[in-house]
Amino acid sequence: MGADLLPGPPAAAVAPGQDPVRARLSALAARVALGPAADTTDGDRSGWQAATALVLAPGADDVEVAIIERSRRRGDIWSGHLALPGGRREAADTTLAATAARETREEVGLQLGAPIACIAHRRARVRSGIVACYAFALERPMGMTPQPREVANAWWVPLGHLTAPDNASSIRHTGVRFPAIDINGRPLWGLTLHLLEHFAALSDLELATG
Repeated sequence: MGADLLPGPPAAAVAPGQDPVRARLSALAARVALGPAADTTDGDRSGWQAATALVLAPGADDVEVAIIERSRRRGDIWSGHLALPGGRREAADTTLAATAARETREEVGLQLGAPIACIAHRRARVRSGIVACYAFALERPMGMTPQPREVANAWWVPLGHLTAPDNASSIRHTGVRFPAIDINGRPLWGLTLHLLEHFAALSDLELATG
């Protein structure tokens, strides 16, 4: 494992004089690791499976989260959406955590170590399947290189941006208005917002949407 990876779960203790952002990241990681375990049913291959990665890293002034904008592709229901890196499980993926790490490497070039924890495990409403979300932590911020066929943009977004009430917004979809968080003029909503809400609940945070 590379020196820039925090194997999960990191210790909660903070060394004297530690950078406050790194200290906050360590505390968040420890809190998430102590949360209730989500059932990932790794051994169950019935239906389709997918996994996403909630990647945390220390920024200049705040802990940051990797957010991507999916490329626009005809026939893709996630086309153009803001999301966490991730995708479908492949036969060679021994676990759903391995799926999350592989997809993140392929989509934005980030090398991830062991996950901190599985923070969510959700069954899809249509076409029987599951989506799991794993939290990972990096010791330092790393540049992301979007794979253009799948990812149009990628940003490190401070947690403070996700929790600031001024960034709360909404989006109308199929005639219904849904809560969202504005990121660079784009709405983060739906499944991605739902997964971030699970992380926020474990971390004692309140997202901009409340």
